[in-house]
Amino acid sequence: MSISIDKQIMGLKKDALSYSKLGDFSKAQKTIKKALELKPNSKNLVHELAKINLKSKNYELSLELLLGLEDKVDKKSILYKDIGLAHFGLGQLEKAIYFSDRSLEESRGYIEALILKGKSLRELESYEEAIIVFDKVLSKDADHRDALYQKGKINHNLGKYRDSLDLFDKVLALSPRDAEALEAKGLSHDELNEYKEASEAIIKSQTVENEIIYNDRGVALTRLGYNHKAIDSYRRALSYNPKYAICWFNLGKALFRVGDLKEALKSFKQSTELNPKNRSAWNNRGVTLRQLNRLEESLDCYDRAISLKKSYSWAWHNKGYVLELLDRPRESLECYQAALKHKPSSNEHGGEEWERLKKDTNTAIKRINKILGE
Repeated sequence: MSISIDKQIMGLKKDALSYSKLGDFSKAQKTIKKALELKPNSKNLVHELAKINLKSKNYELSLELLLGLEDKVDKKSILYKDIGLAHFGLGQLEKAIYFSDRSLEESRGYIEALILKGKSLRELESYEEAIIVFDKVLSKDADHRDALYQKGKINHNLGKYRDSLDLFDKVLALSPRDAEALEAKGLSHDELNEYKEASEAIIKSQTVENEIIYNDRGVALTRLGYNHKAIDSYRRALSYNPKYAICWFNLGKALFRVGDLKEALKSFKQSTELNPKNRSAWNNRGVTLRQLNRLEESLDCYDRAISLKKSYSWAWHNKGYVLELLDRPRESLECYQAALKHKPSSNEHGGEEWERLKKDTNTAIKRINKILGE
């Protein structure tokens, strides 16, 4: 298969994920089917199609697709877990447990399979067995959100409301805007006749859910190229929570893409003020200042980004470019050389981004060497 077809398939998969996040499962399915036209025998793409059907609660079709893969894949732990999820969605809890166990036979300690088993046991009101499963997860990861939350729900069902509140508070310590945990916390307070605390938690859960939904919609819309719609969605999120730092960052990127640099700068400034440790926000703030020809100010932003991560290649490159514009070639060369020393991890920047950065940086180094006569 040619590289261009692989790129097309990767792009289609990303688009399908974005459509899924927007709740447009019909478009998500059509997009994956386009990818399957390019690679008809792809087990991975069939699995992706099955997962879209899982998300859209079309459990029967999802199950049909997943079962069709059973004899075609070697490593079956994820497949069996997803088959179990389809059965869970259909209310077939015993089968969900059966396939979670099959998954665990393939991969002992597979956390997602354990969570599925624990949730199925909880639905069957086998609370003691469910707690044993969730404790197994927590022994591997003491801060696992789903295990803490599910255990809290079991304690609530057992009337142990103080214990449930302790667990929900642990979830909220990790993620203060967790809408489910806030709602569950409100219900436990209500059972204890703590109506003020209950009301506060429930109201906050409704507001938080909205801000997260609109931010996530914005991210998906941006991915699909609908930047103006994304901007509207980010602004909706910020109307619920003006201190939502990552949303200010996302808004800034969308505004930058449509050329509204002054508003983008305001958003990046807001993001860095709310979360000074977001190196990407500092880097983007610097790029925006450079576009506005405020070069010295942009250098300060790149320095802040680099102070947060010495191996931040993009900030080194951007700093080098500004120093070049300021006619400081030797300092610029040092920055470009530093950029090439630090290859980012694959989960931070994709291979194509890194290849582009290397190409641009090597071109810049040749340019500087000519200026220096070296």
